[in-house]
Amino acid sequence: MNLQWRQTLPALLLGCLLGLWAGVLLPKAARQWRPGAPDTGRMLNKFTTELRLDAGQKDAVKAVIDSYREQVKSIHAREEAPLAGLRAAMQNDIMKLLNPEQQRKFLEMRARWTARRKDAR
Repeated sequence: MNLQWRQTLPALLLGCLLGLWAGVLLPKAARQWRPGAPDTGRMLNKFTTELRLDAGQKDAVKAVIDSYREQVKSIHAREEAPLAGLRAAMQNDIMKLLNPEQQRKFLEMRARWTARRKDAR
């Protein structure tokens, strides 16, 4: 099969651009999401943009979000305790399956996960 460069080059360039987009922009978008209480600023920006809120509406919506913030935090804290127990049991069972080198690396991974969860709060 004889491919022409005029056909191949645009496909190659498109693939490179898509790869760049996926490698640079998508991880940035993923880092913006944080577990836990709602990110008031992000929610407010989304509502303002999609609903086209005026200044008065924006302030009122922000007040409503802020009024529920502590309740959401409370629910999240209550639900986190059982999840922490399950997470610890699962990690202990995984540790039993690993060799000493893998266990060391797994403990390092677990420390990074824990730090990330603390940073998100």
